[in-house]
Amino acid sequence: MDYSVLNLIPEPVLIIDENYRVVFANDKAKEVYGEGSDACYGFTYAFDVPCREKEGYPCPVENIKKYGSARSGVIHVHRTKKGERYVYVLTSYEQRQGIYVEVHIDLFDMAQALRLSGQRTELLFSSGPVVFFLWKREKGWPVEFVSPNVVDLLGYSTEDFTSGLIRYAELIHPEDIERVREEVERYTEELKPSWTHADYRIRRRDGSYIWVLDHTVPILDERGQVVGYYGYVLNITEKHEKEELFHILAESNPFAVLLYDFMNNRILYANINAQKLFGYSIQELLSHPNPITLIHEKDRHKALESITKRKEGYEGPISYSMRVITKKGKLKWVKLSSITTHYLGRKVSVITLIDISREVKREKKLTWLATRDQLTGALNRHALLHDFEHLITQAKRYNNPFSIIIFDIDNFKAINDKYGHLVGDRVLKEIAHRVKKSLRKSDLFARWGGEEFLILLPMTSEPHAPAEKIRRAVEESSLCDHVKVTISLGATTYKGGDTINSMLMRADEALYRAKNEGKNKVVVL
Repeated sequence: MDYSVLNLIPEPVLIIDENYRVVFANDKAKEVYGEGSDACYGFTYAFDVPCREKEGYPCPVENIKKYGSARSGVIHVHRTKKGERYVYVLTSYEQRQGIYVEVHIDLFDMAQALRLSGQRTELLFSSGPVVFFLWKREKGWPVEFVSPNVVDLLGYSTEDFTSGLIRYAELIHPEDIERVREEVERYTEELKPSWTHADYRIRRRDGSYIWVLDHTVPILDERGQVVGYYGYVLNITEKHEKEELFHILAESNPFAVLLYDFMNNRILYANINAQKLFGYSIQELLSHPNPITLIHEKDRHKALESITKRKEGYEGPISYSMRVITKKGKLKWVKLSSITTHYLGRKVSVITLIDISREVKREKKLTWLATRDQLTGALNRHALLHDFEHLITQAKRYNNPFSIIIFDIDNFKAINDKYGHLVGDRVLKEIAHRVKKSLRKSDLFARWGGEEFLILLPMTSEPHAPAEKIRRAVEESSLCDHVKVTISLGATTYKGGDTINSMLMRADEALYRAKNEGKNKVVVL
């Protein structure tokens, strides 16, 4: 596109693309800055990174993207052929072409022109959301100049300010004025090149208050003394209203709610139910040095994976279950749901935590009841068959070895007849306990029926040694009421083409031989 018509404008004009590259610089821009760089930040001040990464250099392009406005104005110090100059950068977004048009206005020349000739400010400042102020460093911060769009922001005209009828400090909310004044004094004494005030409220002509963002740049005289301030003020009431609404909704939420800064691993907000969930005070949560440690170490990978996704730009919902650690060290199961939003100028996660500890405990109990033998606590027949099928599949597909052991209690009927069924039940429970202690964590143990038990030994091709270990553990134990008990065991190993039935048949045959050979014996087939 031909931008040569912009050479007629007596101010520096730059055309910037989405990547901050200079598409066009008019003749005035080249005259003021020289040929410069192919990026706007290098063209203006020889930076090697975008302005937003430098202290005191807010980026108007970023402001337009963040606040969705059509225009943005910022104050920069630019290095020009005349030396360092305070420049008002007024930026407009042309959506159809996807470009940003920057007009650079030298504030020293402008202020002098206004004082000497009364030049109309409409020729220098366009309407838009950003209001430009020039304040004197005097009590109450009298306004020497303000852009005409102040009437849209506050309802007052430029003459209301420049005539001395209103001093800027008189409009700041009584609860905010001391803080704002302290910030001005502190940053002035430190000779900060610029600063952004913490958000504060300012009164409009109709008596209502709005929240504003105020970025201020001090003006120095030839001796380096601060004699005034330039600044731009932006209405951010909508953002504060949204944050206030969020707080209301979060505090009325029956679940724990956190605002989590995933870039810096910090909790920015916690509601009262988060305090109840974790047992920490809200201040302790907000100042926690590493919130990740509030998660059980075995579940932290879930949180770290979701944080990585957020940092990579994923903004969709994320949900998973995990365990958290309370202040007293207690574990609680929670269901986490997360979405992203903007808060205090940064992208954060809104996290809701629902305590599901009771549900998890109930589910574990139901699972236990469905898969366990109620008397011995060993797996039941149905549960073990599922694992048996899995081992058969693994053996066929990957040639993984495994073995099985089947055993029953010798002369168990005689025990029941002599001592009664209550003692018989105690014998079953004691034997199950002894056997479990003799097994590996990977082994699977089930009550197969009556006094008969079945054991699966993954990755085992020689079952005689573990079977003999089990036999001795029972034989050497003195069970309830000093009843002497022994067991007989039959074992076998998976062979190519085996099924559950074929392996059970061989193990049963081995058990039968152990019984016939005198009991209290291991036989492997």
